[in-house]
Amino acid sequence: MPLPLSQAIVEQWVSLTKGKFHTHEGWNEIGIESPEGKTYFRVILGRIEKNGIIKNLGGGWYRKIDDEAPLIDWQSANPNLTVDLVFPFGEHKFCKIFPKSIIIVAGSKNVGKTAYLYTFISLNMKRFTLDLFNSETSPQQMKERFEPLNIPQPAPFRTFERYDNFADVIHPEHISVIDYLDLNSEVYLVGAEIDAIFRKLTTGCAIIGLQKPPPTKIVTKSGAEKIVERDLAYGGGFTAKRAVLYITMGSNRLKLLYVKTPRKSTVNPNNMTFSFDFNDSGYFTNIQKSFGS
Repeated sequence: MPLPLSQAIVEQWVSLTKGKFHTHEGWNEIGIESPEGKTYFRVILGRIEKNGIIKNLGGGWYRKIDDEAPLIDWQSANPNLTVDLVFPFGEHKFCKIFPKSIIIVAGSKNVGKTAYLYTFISLNMKRFTLDLFNSETSPQQMKERFEPLNIPQPAPFRTFERYDNFADVIHPEHISVIDYLDLNSEVYLVGAEIDAIFRKLTTGCAIIGLQKPPPTKIVTKSGAEKIVERDLAYGGGFTAKRAVLYITMGSNRLKLLYVKTPRKSTVNPNNMTFSFDFNDSGYFTNIQKSFGS
């Protein structure tokens, strides 16, 4: 026989919830079936809200109040404490990467995103604790792609299968490589997923592959056809919100779309562009800085 509904029971249930919750969830999980019980449940939630434990979001939705705001001792921080990652196109010569950083690599299909991320792994695997989260290739294809990079056996990094909610599994102190973050049609959630990853990091960094729309063909006023490539990934500006380095790829071209902290005050690397070719193994060759500061 279920216990009589009480404020203590509802408070205990609320304490176990995460994120937003709906009154229907409470009814189902506590086992409230009668109209009187459901009404009383709402009354108790109102009392709990007055006590500053939850917030009413309307429409039967609530969330727990999060009153944690840790102090940041920024005055004792060391600005020279950077994460000295090495990047495939020498981007580390132009930008600083600090702990708790998000790096975005955006590219349309088959422009070299995976080749970029795998090269990044090969350059950093012996210097950092590194984790690869794969959502795109089979073990067999992954082995074939890694073979030209002469990865030792056993590999000095860990590889996991993962498709979403990466913040739940990444290690806050490791270098996490995500190939790639794909939320299918729910592209509006990409920014929220990146933000959750950022919040999970402490001294680590995450380099995240994102899909970019394919190039589009437009006709100019003169009647000429022109191919237009978009710089930002699906999700638009929300994908750049947390990035300290935003790299965009397409048509044998790589651009540093956004660099938060240039390494030298005299060199502005924003919009710096590189051209490249692919070798027979599908990796980069003939890399050249084609224009930029």
